[in-house]
Amino acid sequence: MPEQEQSKIQIRCPKCTQRFLVGAELRGRMVECGACEHRFRVDDQTVSRTKKFYPGERKDPTLSRYSRPVVQEQSPVATPSHYAEPDEAPRFEPTPFSKILVGIAGGILMAMMLLILITGASQSGVLNGVTTERRLVMAGFAALVGGCMLLYANPKTRAKATFFVLLAAGCLLMVPIFFTEGSEEIAVSKPGSGMQDERLAPGDQRKSASALKASIGYAPVEKALVEAGPNGRVLAIWLKGLRESNLEMVQNFLVRVSGASESSHLYPRLKQHYLLVLVNPQMSSELLMKECSRLGVVDQYLPELHLIDVTVENERFVQQPIAKLSDKKDGSFYQLNLRELQGIDLRRVNEAIIRLSLAPPVQSRDDIVKRLIELLAMSDKEMLINISKALMVWSNGKDRAPAAVTKVALDYYQKTQQLPHEVVAFLSKWRQPEIYPILDELWHEEPVVWEEIYMKSGEPAEERILKRLVDSNKQHRMSAARIASRVGGAKTLALLEQLISQEKDLELQACFENAYDTIAQRIR
Repeated sequence: MPEQEQSKIQIRCPKCTQRFLVGAELRGRMVECGACEHRFRVDDQTVSRTKKFYPGERKDPTLSRYSRPVVQEQSPVATPSHYAEPDEAPRFEPTPFSKILVGIAGGILMAMMLLILITGASQSGVLNGVTTERRLVMAGFAALVGGCMLLYANPKTRAKATFFVLLAAGCLLMVPIFFTEGSEEIAVSKPGSGMQDERLAPGDQRKSASALKASIGYAPVEKALVEAGPNGRVLAIWLKGLRESNLEMVQNFLVRVSGASESSHLYPRLKQHYLLVLVNPQMSSELLMKECSRLGVVDQYLPELHLIDVTVENERFVQQPIAKLSDKKDGSFYQLNLRELQGIDLRRVNEAIIRLSLAPPVQSRDDIVKRLIELLAMSDKEMLINISKALMVWSNGKDRAPAAVTKVALDYYQKTQQLPHEVVAFLSKWRQPEIYPILDELWHEEPVVWEEIYMKSGEPAEERILKRLVDSNKQHRMSAARIASRVGGAKTLALLEQLISQEKDLELQACFENAYDTIAQRIR
């Protein structure tokens, strides 16, 4: 030991066992611990004694990996020293990054498969209809591939990696055994099976109902029936052969026409097979079956299951080339756009309405007007405007269009206190008496905006304009005088003559005089 260390001794605090190196001259004296401030005497009990050892005396198995001389037996003849073979270099090198990536990918593969097997095992999950045997095959494949990747990524700790791989593989293979919901294979009905044209006998129908209930995953319907209660109503539609590209369009159509609540839900089953559960539909089962026939073939209706079985014909949803739909000179223009009107995609329906509103009514007039009237019941503001524009061109006033638009307009005004110009213009053109109180209120709020439409209302508007001519608001009176010049008769003429003599405002007086002269020239 160095000279300064030989004159020092190591002591240990009897209270906190903290060790200190102090000078030998403190032996037999009282000292204070720098850690816990305990006072004690430096004697044989507090002095730490360490055992000295010489090289070669301490056994350490980790030292055997390093090269060292191999001691040979002494002989009178000098022999060279031999060194042990060094360990392989890869043992001390870091794991390559590529192997780390492979190990991460293997772990992710096994974790994702575990998540799919757990979350997908339900009536609405992605594994609905996949049998337990097939799920075991999926789990085994993920375990085999992921395990090989993990073993490849851990060459130095192969034993630990093997233990982890076996544990993960066991967990994967156990999941399909415990999570078995939705593991019954769903039977796929083939189109054209002959059920659409014939009634099943009661016994056969019960058998079909039982088979459908077991195959389509009926649990969501039963749950919806329980949640709806005795006063609620649930109707399910089994859609077979529906392409994913048409899925959203068909779902929106059925929810819209049935008037079902927003809690209605679509459950995917096998490829191109879906179960739509409609909650509280406002349409009867018979009418809804008629609407479903627009999607394809209604195979059967099972009232005991609240289920309509439909085979979808995706060809019905194919849109014709836009060039043919827009060419008014094409002989099929009107028929193709009428077919679009009868479709289920509201976007395409709206586009067809706009195209027809710009075309002369030379073909299929009755069919197009009839379909436009039917669309009023499901129209929003944009579609209501487009239908009104189209009916301005296609309706002759003797059909049901004015009455149908009047009914929709009154409901719309009651809800929003507003009415699109196009709707009012159409109803004013065909002199619907219910529209004049609404038009008068709208005009009173915005005289400039509604003045032109008020002018086209004709004689039925005269009685209301007479009251507006004596209004206290100057802007209203001037606008009323301009409207009166177009719709007024003898009564308006007499009132204007009286107002001209009494009015002191020169601008108003001039406006009344112009209206008087215009009416006088028109009725005399």
